Order: sequence, then C-alpha cells, then structure tokens
Amino acid sequence: MAVKRTRRAAASLSMALLGLYCFSFSSSHPAMVDAADPNIVRKNNHKFWSLRGGALIDAATKIDFDDNHGGLSLCGVGVRKKGPIKVYSVGMYSDESAKSSIASLPKNKSALTSLRKSLKSSKTTSFLLKMNFKVGAEKMADAIAESVDPRTSDKGAVESLKKLIMDGVAAKGAATPGTILQFDCSSDASVKVSVDGKAVGSAPGLSEPFCDVFLDDNGVSPAFRESVIENCCGVASSSTSSSSTATHSSSSHNPIHIVGSLFYHKLKLPKLPYKYNALQPIISEKTLRAHHLKHNAKYVEAVNEIIGEGGASLKHLSMEQIVKSKALKESNPVLYNNAAQCWNHLFFWRCMSGSGGGGEPKGLLAKTIRQDFGSFDNLRKEMETSSIKAFGSGWTWLGYDKKQKKLVVSTMTGAGNPLIEGIIPILAIDMWEHAYYLDYQDNRKEYINGFFDRLVNWKYAQQNLKHAMGKGFVPETVHHVSHHGLPLVAALFSANLAKKTAVHMLFQQS
Repeated sequence: MAVKRTRRAAASLSMALLGLYCFSFSSSHPAMVDAADPNIVRKNNHKFWSLRGGALIDAATKIDFDDNHGGLSLCGVGVRKKGPIKVYSVGMYSDESAKSSIASLPKNKSALTSLRKSLKSSKTTSFLLKMNFKVGAEKMADAIAESVDPRTSDKGAVESLKKLIMDGVAAKGAATPGTILQFDCSSDASVKVSVDGKAVGSAPGLSEPFCDVFLDDNGVSPAFRESVIENCCGVASSSTSSSSTATHSSSSHNPIHIVGSLFYHKLKLPKLPYKYNALQPIISEKTLRAHHLKHNAKYVEAVNEIIGEGGASLKHLSMEQIVKSKALKESNPVLYNNAAQCWNHLFFWRCMSGSGGGGEPKGLLAKTIRQDFGSFDNLRKEMETSSIKAFGSGWTWLGYDKKQKKLVVSTMTGAGNPLIEGIIPILAIDMWEHAYYLDYQDNRKEYINGFFDRLVNWKYAQQNLKHAMGKGFVPETVHHVSHHGLPLVAALFSANLAKKTAVHMLFQQS
C-alpha cells in the first residue's frame, strides 16, 4: 500500500510539474531580453486591462474591479507579473477630490506627482490586491514589507505592518487565488489592513510610503500607473462622477494596450554587470569607459530623441519589436539602427564575464556545438574567420535557428541583429572599432582570441540556448520525472524553487 501511495504521489507530482511547465512556457521569450529590466522599452504584447461600462477589468487575470468601493471611486488597476505568472491584480480607490486634481492634466507621468500630493489630504485611499497565485502568509508579509521599507525610516511601523499581514493571511492558511487584501491609507498616516473583509489592525505612519509602492517611479506595476493616468487625466477641466462615468462608457468597447502606448518609457544607459577595470588586460578600462559612456550612451540618447518626436505611432513599440521589423528598418533606418545598437550592446555586455570567463563551454551548449560544428575549435575558427573577413563595422553572432534546429554563425554589418531573420541570439562579439581599436588597432584576431580565452560568458550563452530550445530547469525536471524516475525530493525541490523565485519578486518592479 505504501508503495502504491508513493507511486500515486509521484504521478500526481509529475502532472503538477508538467502543468507548471506548460504554464511557465506558454508564451516563450528569449532569455537575453529581460522584460523586467527598466533599461529596455517595455514589450507591448498584452492587453493588461480594459474598460467595461465604468468598471475596469484586468484582462491578464480576468479579475474585475467595481467602479466604486466603500464610497470611493476607482482610479486605476494593474497586474503584477513575473514572467508568465500573473501574481495579483491591484486596484486603487480614492475620493473624487484626488481624481479631480489631475483630471485636467495631460496623460503623462508628471500627473502622478500631483496625484501623490493630493492623496496626502484625502481622507482615505484604498488599495485592493486580488490574488491570482497562492502565496504563504510569511512570504506575503515579507514581500510587502520589503517594498515599503526603503520608502520610510520608521522601521518599527514596517514591522507592525508585516505582522498584521502575516496574522491576517495566516488566519485563512495562505493568500490563495481569490483572496483580497485591502490596505486603507488614511489622512492620519496610518494603514489599515483587512483580509477578505476582516479588519486585522492598523500600522502607523505608513500611508504615504505605501501609496508610493504603487505610484512612484519605482512602483511595482507600471501597468497600474498607466491605467491611473489613462482614466484620471485629460477627462475634463473639473472631474465629476457623471463625467468620469461617461468617459469610461465611451471607451468601453475599446480594450487598451497600456504598455508603452500612453507615454514612452525612456531608455536609460544600462549598468555594466562588472567594473570598468574588470575586463583587463583583454579590454582596457579606457576602452570600456569610452565604449559604454560615449558610444552606448549616444545610441540611447538618439532613440529617446527620435521616439520622443515621433508621436504615438512609435511610442507603443518595444525594443524587440523595432529590432525585428524589416519594414521599420526600411522606413526609418535611423531609429532602427540606433535601437538595434542599444539592444546589441545590452546583450553584448552580458556576453562577457569579469571573472571566470573564457575557456570552453559545458553542458547542453557544448553538446549542441559538437553536434552542429563538429567541435568547439571549429566553431571558434568559424566565428574568428567571419569576424576578420567582415568589411567595416558590425557584429558577429552565434544564433539558434529554430526552423533548422541548429546553431548558426553570422556576421552582420552596422547594427545588424539576427532577430530580424528569425534567428535567436546566443552570443555576440562587437566588431565595431570602438570596441577594440584603442587596445589592438587593426589586429582583430588578437581581440577575438582574448574574448574567447578570457572573457566569454558561457553560462549566459547556455541560458540563452536553453530558452531558445524551450528548455530550462523546470522542463528538464519534468522530462526526468516522466522518463527517468527522478527522485521525489529533487522534483519537489525544483517546483519549490520555481515558486520561491516568483514570490521573491512579488513586490519588486515588473
């Protein structure tokens, strides 16, 4: 009987992991495009929320929010996602005076500053968090407290808030899908906590920092902030309940793409994953500083200027959408080239390691290289030859062709990126002169040898390959459970690790 129960448990776990795999990889995305990275234009491929007759529906989770709650009016809704996992939806309610304070303002981020000031004098501002993903009491409390903590110096109040959340959620076991956490931010600066309508208690002095968790520039849901702007700004010279409802109703037939469509998230110069002197002696500090602070910065500045002047037709585009578009490359080559250079450099910085780089790859990447090129030496020679023979400036790429299911090498001139041909980048070498000329003059071969011997980040390349091939830690575990009888404890560990990662990011910026 014990053996049968163990087998049934293992079978159930296998099905659960398989479901997790299907859920986690239902919308594939290359590892090198980090949607959580604020330096990249956010990807406009989801209808995060839409208007429905005065109420707002978060289309990502299908969770709706009534137009009024406890005598307060709905300002906006958003979704908190981690990869494909839709963790929760949030709705903010406040009085009409807060909404009217920004009703006549244009739809841009500056309106949020005015709203945050107005909320200080509002009697109550409520945030409703409607869960779509199970989270334990302690983890839920830790996640919220960690987000409020850097926004206040009152650590005692943060601990009080943490305990209230933990006690409220623990009373029902966990914050399961459907659980509603309500946080009422009052004019006396306290935050009242309720779980599923049951009051738990109040934490003093945290009203403003709690509001900032969702409304400041580092708020946890850009989707939420844009929803507030769309629904509260540019409505009328003075907002009233009837005019607000009329505006909602007139838009109810038109689901709105919010990511990037209301205002442009300006690119920022990405931080390097290592110090400027970390790549010496292969790449000098002088070269890396000039490359990053001058050339990379110039591309970022150019993209911001072009999109800022280009109107709504450009502001909804993500970085990856630009780089993949052959039509845009022809119609707006200046935008395309500068945007591609921003993407290429962000990727290239990660292709190098400040410590432990170089040598030969291992694991899946090494196996795939042997399969497609015969040996690592053959791959290295092909990339070296391709780079040296290339005319002018450009990039040498190792990519994965999903149609042919094989690795391919290509050198593309200018800002060329293999995404435009449907090839997923795995590794890149910058062959523009500013990447190496101060150190090597015209000796490209020595630069490339140094890259392979001391700098190349094979772990990052392997991560990219796994995502390109639809593989990874969770799907590999499912495969072993299904075909090789992976021990139950290992399967449990992998599932818990995947969930822990998602929970840890709960209240960090999307």
